[in-house]
Amino acid sequence: MDLSKYFLFKNLNEKDINEIKKFIIVKKLQKDEIVFYEKEQSSYLHLLIEGSARVYKIDNKGNELIIHKFKPVSLIAELANFENMPYPANCAMESDGMILKIEFEKFKKFMQKGDVCMQIMSSLLRKMKYLDGIIQDNLIFDTETKIAKFIYDNPEAFEDLKQHSIAALLHIKPETLSRKLKKFKELGIIKNEGSKLRVTDIEKIKEYYSW
Repeated sequence: MDLSKYFLFKNLNEKDINEIKKFIIVKKLQKDEIVFYEKEQSSYLHLLIEGSARVYKIDNKGNELIIHKFKPVSLIAELANFENMPYPANCAMESDGMILKIEFEKFKKFMQKGDVCMQIMSSLLRKMKYLDGIIQDNLIFDTETKIAKFIYDNPEAFEDLKQHSIAALLHIKPETLSRKLKKFKELGIIKNEGSKLRVTDIEKIKEYYSW
């Protein structure tokens, strides 16, 4: 496997890459197969290189609440490694795919080389920006505007996530979300397509909402 094509290793020399290969597990996974469980010790960095994955928690009613979805090439839950804490949520594959499991303690010595640390920081900052945006929206906007902004900023996530997961992310009741989505359908912003909702006119959001 040519590790140099992945952002985490692209500026490392051949000697370092060959050394890293000794403590990497290449894992092929099937749809819905578990990558790691909540509270499991974070011994490995997980680099998604094929397929897609979801990070989620289970609420007290047994519902799966999706926190984030990942597409390749992405690090998953790397903050747990740096904080030496258990994984804060579960992770499972959204499709068949492949993950590189990298022994974190052995990988540490390479983090000052080839901008590896900067690449990891960039990955963390993207996730923080995503979550911070959701938190800020929850504090500032009324329910309808909050939903509209989420659709506008995250159309793919809106189409992929289940409604109870969106409601949990936005801290609103599922029945409230359902009622507001009916209005967005009437405005022509979204529509039903089979069992899913699709965004049909994202620019129309800006005609009715401002932030």
